[in-house]
Amino acid sequence: MLSTLVCTNDDEWNDFLEKENNHQMVTIAHNPSLGKILSNTFGYSSTNYFIKDGEQTIGVMPIVNVGKKMVSMPHFSYGGPLVQTSYANNVNLSSLINAPSFEIRSFEKLSEHYIDKKISCILKLKDTEDEMFMTIKAKLRQKIRKTLKMNFDVKSGGIELLNDFYTIFSQRMLKFGSPPLGKQFFRNLLQQYTYGDVQITVIYDGVKAISAGFSLSYLGFNELCWSGTDETYNKQNVNALMFWEMIKTSIAKEHRYFSFGRSTIDSSQHEFKKLWNPMELPIYYNLSEEPKTSLRDFEFLTKIWKYQPLRTSQILGHYVSKYVY
Repeated sequence: MLSTLVCTNDDEWNDFLEKENNHQMVTIAHNPSLGKILSNTFGYSSTNYFIKDGEQTIGVMPIVNVGKKMVSMPHFSYGGPLVQTSYANNVNLSSLINAPSFEIRSFEKLSEHYIDKKISCILKLKDTEDEMFMTIKAKLRQKIRKTLKMNFDVKSGGIELLNDFYTIFSQRMLKFGSPPLGKQFFRNLLQQYTYGDVQITVIYDGVKAISAGFSLSYLGFNELCWSGTDETYNKQNVNALMFWEMIKTSIAKEHRYFSFGRSTIDSSQHEFKKLWNPMELPIYYNLSEEPKTSLRDFEFLTKIWKYQPLRTSQILGHYVSKYVY
């Protein structure tokens, strides 16, 4: 009979996952500091649970409570139960969650109700930049070489780059008619995220920021979680350059995986990411009941959002993103 036990010691959590990391991929969503940051930012409550079979710990599961709904993890692509590969029995999700409503994101189907429109593209990193570069499709390699010759300035760092990143990111979200996460969320990540790296990468044309990305890492898994590019520079392929710079950093830091983040299956973003020859892993949003229409499904709201001033979008986005996750 499986049960859950609240984790009160992050070291025990990390020790379990460090051992399991030799057998399966552990994502950033299982970093034990993440739920606390989400709670501090949005007013959620969060708990990290060990999954127990009798006295034996056989897995972990981070949970965030969004109202009466249990979510793992809001604003991230993953977070579902991670169970030892050596554990032979099936895990019944409903037996682990004591809530009438849940949404659990995972690489596996764990419920009879689920949404499967998203996919994650992940690179298994080589030991050197040269080896990694040769795994990219030839057409994209040619574009990156061409962009490198344009001598754009690339900076990587932390909170000193937050304003430039956030301007580019929120402009992109406004273009697509989506509320941006508030700047405070990114500031909290930069100041409170532990057990891994937080990095902002910005590409400049002179003093003008033209592309930016925000990445998080945990146990050798590095993900570009949020990004944006000035669309007037699309012909210069600065977006590809930004990805490549972050991949190079991941190799230098000896990470095992680089994730491009999630995309809608067969979208233009998905097609671009396929040029890097990644692993493609379907993401399942496992639900307690049949999927319902969400705010994201109302196209007229998207059209209205696009016509806001950028500053208004940034202010409102902080409040709306608590509920659109």
